[in-house]
Amino acid sequence: MGSPPDACPNCGASKDKFVEMEAGAEPIHMNQGQKISYGTSPEVNPFFGDYEGIQPFIYNLPAGSRIPLHKHPTTDELFFIIKGKFRFKVGEKEIVASAGDLIQGKMDVPHTFENIGDEPGAFLSVKGPKPVDRVMLEE
Repeated sequence: MGSPPDACPNCGASKDKFVEMEAGAEPIHMNQGQKISYGTSPEVNPFFGDYEGIQPFIYNLPAGSRIPLHKHPTTDELFFIIKGKFRFKVGEKEIVASAGDLIQGKMDVPHTFENIGDEPGAFLSVKGPKPVDRVMLEE
């Protein structure tokens, strides 16, 4: 296995923050720092990615950023807040959520979310069943 880069390409963290894995090791654990970024635009990173029935992602949102209103016609979605403060609108409900909170989004129900905190925020989104279709309801 090669040595880690001098800095993370997403957040610029020094190489001492990286975790070294054995060659050929199957990743069954991921430290949240491996998928959290501190960029200037929203970023979505696949989390593992080889599941047959679900699609897990880490959403990284800078302070003040928002994902437009959309829905998933045939899939449910769970949001687990890792860090930051978010405002979700799911259907007609508005929810303010922070680290440790879990939000449920039912299939075909419009939803949007924005980082209302002063710092970058991140959450785990798990959608299923596959395939996950997205219908944008605003730009």
